[in-house]
Amino acid sequence: MLRIFIFILPVLFLVSCERENGFPQIENITSGKKWTLQIGSSPVEVYSQLIKLGTEKKFEAVAIVYRKPFSKPEEIKNYLGLYRAITLQSKSGVIKRVLIQLDQDKVGSIETGGAMLDATSSWPQNTSDAIAIHVNDPIDKMYEKLLSIYQISEYIDYQIILPDKSLEKPFDPDMANYGEWGFSFSYEVKPGRGGISSVRLFFENGKLSRIKHEYNEADIYI
Repeated sequence: MLRIFIFILPVLFLVSCERENGFPQIENITSGKKWTLQIGSSPVEVYSQLIKLGTEKKFEAVAIVYRKPFSKPEEIKNYLGLYRAITLQSKSGVIKRVLIQLDQDKVGSIETGGAMLDATSSWPQNTSDAIAIHVNDPIDKMYEKLLSIYQISEYIDYQIILPDKSLEKPFDPDMANYGEWGFSFSYEVKPGRGGISSVRLFFENGKLSRIKHEYNEADIYI
């Protein structure tokens, strides 16, 4: 089952920063290009460049850094089709979460719980079938049900959290409202040795102004 996490680093266990060997190496690019990324590009242009880079470097998503949760379904109406999941989470008391995975414009799976999540076929389970979200519900139908669920006092203060932006989906115009994006990728330098690149993209006045690239190498233990 697909799991969605916020800004996941690639699955490598890099044991040491090994500063004595010159790592990490940090570069700040403020002109020209780095890989496919061109300084001075607009957010939508950078997103297109990231799609190409993601194919080349084998990463699938970009984080929208410091993006705040949404407070009601109306705020995400135009974004649902651009993401592979949403998380609904209580703001107070014992944390309760609902992870709804989206697949081919419908609900692919539902998981509920706290720190640990368990699969279920519908949510909430204390409501009628007409209101509850079910696996295989189309996205439009899921959204209409969310509007009804948020009228129930138990769920009215749930936050809505969008995951990292999947590069397989079209550009989200709301990304242009944030001045920092991030992504990472890793690869094998040689047998038993791995490299990882962590990248932050900074925007000013609607243009890519700086690329911060931190590169590290270390021995790999799996």
